[in-house]
Amino acid sequence: MNINTLRYIQVKEQLMAHIASLKPHERSPSRTALSATYQAARTTIERAISELIGEGSLYARDGSGTYVSESIRPGKRHNEKGTATWGLLIPDIQHYIYPGIVRGVSDVASDQDVNLLICNTDNRYDKQTRHINKLIGSGVQGLIIVPAIHGTVDLEPFYKLKEAGVPFVFCHRMVEGIEAPRVISNNFYAGYLGTKHLIAAGYTKIAFLSRPVYSASSERYQGYICALTEANLPVRQDFVIFEPTFETEGEGYGGALRSLQREDRPDGIFCFNDGIAKGAFNAAENIGLRVGRTWAWSAATIRIFVKCCR
Repeated sequence: MNINTLRYIQVKEQLMAHIASLKPHERSPSRTALSATYQAARTTIERAISELIGEGSLYARDGSGTYVSESIRPGKRHNEKGTATWGLLIPDIQHYIYPGIVRGVSDVASDQDVNLLICNTDNRYDKQTRHINKLIGSGVQGLIIVPAIHGTVDLEPFYKLKEAGVPFVFCHRMVEGIEAPRVISNNFYAGYLGTKHLIAAGYTKIAFLSRPVYSASSERYQGYICALTEANLPVRQDFVIFEPTFETEGEGYGGALRSLQREDRPDGIFCFNDGIAKGAFNAAENIGLRVGRTWAWSAATIRIFVKCCR
């Protein structure tokens, strides 16, 4: 164990002892004050506080500070039979991405003898809020959340989770304004690597075909732009297509068809995901274009990008 890790553990233990002396919802000292009190670097303080938030001992309100959670702590919340329960919130268990996430969480829950409740949000904030409120009321021990992206943003349920001392982790994407542990893809790097690969293969007119604009698609788009700019290739907005809806039926087909039917069409397409790539393949096939090959590239998650040959 190196000295930095040892110092972080010491600071976290000191903070835990300090938190135990405070009342629920009492504001903890600022990062700056804690840094001075414990003679520790700001990064060390941030790491310790972040983990304590993830564990449910603290909760943060954006722009207001960090507060002590209720006296109930992780590991103490159980149902009537004494068995711990986790909640998993996902947009749609039938979507091809999420069964793998469900399987992974389920395997770990089984190993830990924990019950697992799976809730489908349909990517809607209102359903996400209802599920979270019900799970808090049921005494759930922790939550894994793939955040919704449709409707009016509602941050209140996340504040309620922190106030109730229920730890939660964001998966696949995050929620701006909410401080919590997260397990997400490096979307910028995925977009950058995918586009770089097509450039290295000799393609210079590369289109970007994506789901509607949200955090993941925006980050991949930025990676795409970075790769083009680095290669001194023009960023052509007429080659950039964000689909108008999140519907999966026929996704990618219309955008690819319009792009490929142009006289000045792209010679390669970076596709946001497998569904978009499938639509692009079908569009190319239907107008008599021969698709060369596909590559699967992994950057924490697998994405497909397509080369279309004349």
